[in-house]
Amino acid sequence: MKRIIYSFFLAISLSLAVVSANAQADTGDKSIAVKDPSVAVYPIPTTGILHLNFNKTVTEDPIVIVYDMIGNLVDNVVIERENPSTFSINLSGKKPGFYFVKVSGDHVTFSRRITINP
Repeated sequence: MKRIIYSFFLAISLSLAVVSANAQADTGDKSIAVKDPSVAVYPIPTTGILHLNFNKTVTEDPIVIVYDMIGNLVDNVVIERENPSTFSINLSGKKPGFYFVKVSGDHVTFSRRITINP
């Protein structure tokens, strides 16, 4: 029951973060993108390897942080560059379930909910 309540409050806080990020984006701060169509995250669901594909060349390696559904930090994962605009993340050691992946870099910050299947 405690986890259900905590998950509910986490969902509310994430919704408030989206509203806040939208407000910042509307005021001219272009460093925060909530649902950035210039980044594709695939495959979802994944069995371990997750790909990030930016529609432009990325000059610095993004920072990737993984959270579980309750909001606990799971890991700072290693990201590998496949080409100038595509990166891969190895999540194969994680338990099956739902996670949030937060990616920051090159003036873009976004979060995606992903599913890891066995």
